Amino acid sequence: MFTCPIGCPAECCKFEDPADMPVVLEDEIKTLTQEAERRGFKLEFTPIGEHNGVKLYRWVISGWCPFYKGRCTIHEKKPLACRMYPLVLNLKTGEIYLSDKCLWVKLNGPKPLDEFPAEKGALKKLIIKLKIR
Repeated sequence: MFTCPIGCPAECCKFEDPADMPVVLEDEIKTLTQEAERRGFKLEFTPIGEHNGVKLYRWVISGWCPFYKGRCTIHEKKPLACRMYPLVLNLKTGEIYLSDKCLWVKLNGPKPLDEFPAEKGALKKLIIKLKIR
């Protein structure tokens, strides 16, 4: 079963390439913005289009996620894109794959989705919200 390894460099919480920044849903923006305001900072989101009528946004993060302080400080409120990591859904092709940036994946190699029960649950919620069949 998937568990972040001790000493994980948390590369999943650090962003340099805009293509790697999390894709979030409109309702997630509200939650993230409220958490940021409560902590005294602002977040930036860029609209990137729609999928089956659902608006999608890129959460613009340059460097470390502002909620990462040696660990995720919004674990229960983080967006589905973060909850399902290291599972990645390619919206253009429908392909589901494991991120090769994840240390656990690098150490353990590819595994079936059943090795990622919580992440698979988040992926299922995203698929339902995006009306993917």
